[in-house]
Amino acid sequence: MNQTLGFLISGVIVIFVFVVSAIAAGLFAETFGLWKKPIIGAVAAACVVFSAYVSAPRFKLLSAAIWLIIGAISAWVLSSVFMYAEDAATSLPLYITYTSGFFTLMACTIWHKKHIGEVLR
Repeated sequence: MNQTLGFLISGVIVIFVFVVSAIAAGLFAETFGLWKKPIIGAVAAACVVFSAYVSAPRFKLLSAAIWLIIGAISAWVLSSVFMYAEDAATSLPLYITYTSGFFTLMACTIWHKKHIGEVLR
């Protein structure tokens, strides 16, 4: 029961972090006049993967990888539903989002192997 509750709380944390990081990244990009969609995607992907890794009670890397897959599917859906005029002819924001999530997962993997040791722990 404690594991289930821990993963449930982890899921709530990840969703909360996604919303807050996406809003903050959007405000940052708007303030500096930058292309919003890739910045929002990259920041949100990195924050989701990292928060999933940190908040998972066990199987931290597996949890982060699962949230990366969930996020990749969500990003694909959201990129087609919320199409901005400036990125109608490109998939670059989506690829930047995927790359950010992947590199964050790799950073978590390297840190995990260096400090924890076992991968499935």
